[in-house]
Amino acid sequence: MPLFTRRALGLVALAAPGIARAQNAPPLRILVNGSAGSSVDLLCRTLADGLRERLGRAIVVDNRAGAGGFASAMGVRGAPADGSVLIQTNIGVSALSPLVFRKSPMDPDAELAALCHLTDTPFGIAVKADAPGGGTLSGWLASRGSRGAEIAVNSATGLPRFAVHLMAASTGQPLTPVIYRSSGAIIPDLEGGHVVAGMTIGAEFIEQHRGGRLRLLAQSLGEGRWTQAPEVARFNEQGVDFVASAWNGMFLPPGVPEPVRTQLAEAVTAVLHTPAVAAKLRSFGMEPTGGMPAGLRDRIAADRARWAPVIAASGFKADEP
Repeated sequence: MPLFTRRALGLVALAAPGIARAQNAPPLRILVNGSAGSSVDLLCRTLADGLRERLGRAIVVDNRAGAGGFASAMGVRGAPADGSVLIQTNIGVSALSPLVFRKSPMDPDAELAALCHLTDTPFGIAVKADAPGGGTLSGWLASRGSRGAEIAVNSATGLPRFAVHLMAASTGQPLTPVIYRSSGAIIPDLEGGHVVAGMTIGAEFIEQHRGGRLRLLAQSLGEGRWTQAPEVARFNEQGVDFVASAWNGMFLPPGVPEPVRTQLAEAVTAVLHTPAVAAKLRSFGMEPTGGMPAGLRDRIAADRARWAPVIAASGFKADEP
């Protein structure tokens, strides 16, 4: 038998047990913080397709909407600590809930183990296309003067509400958040002139911005430009220190062995940065990130440190989600 053939057969034999283990392993479940068809569902299904190919393992996407946004995270309870269950959730649950709720449904620090960051999505503030101010946040705020403004936000407990308080404190203008039940409810009122400005995830405004019905004045990434609207300047380029992201992260039950955590984090990150996957996520308004567990833990700590004084100064605290 030729030498190269014997070597090839030897490599196959060495690899075969690992391949068999992957093929015979139970399905890897991803608990998703949203219903079918939502942006996070699209994120996780795109990720699942890549992980199936990369890990050679069946992947099941398990939608867990509800419980005030905590349903997927609460699915960690009773889950095996063997890397077979991944939990997708967001900045609100994993980083900000201890600051916002008196009675949170769970303790994210104790019950969730960081795996890796997934995506960044900037928040944005939008006005009618013909609003005064020259299409910039600084110009629009100057046009409002001492009148200030009521700014529609998509949640009583989300970052846009607190960003309005931050803007008011930094500009000295009377800016007040008006709570809407959803991002979708803000858009017709903006277009109809019933509210002068709205703030939510920037991707919610992108179709109207591109169509000339609304104008995005600023987006909240900390540096660079947003690929979906590179013409829109950042808040911090216009005198408002609002740096934030509606980010998503992946978590595990506590106690998963470190080699398993590392393998999964590397696999997720590699899939996120596959050109086809990255392009697809950007079409949803998401910037792929990835990384290792320590990076996600650092992100949570940094967001808490940044927003704790702003949330405290707002005087707001909810009893529960």
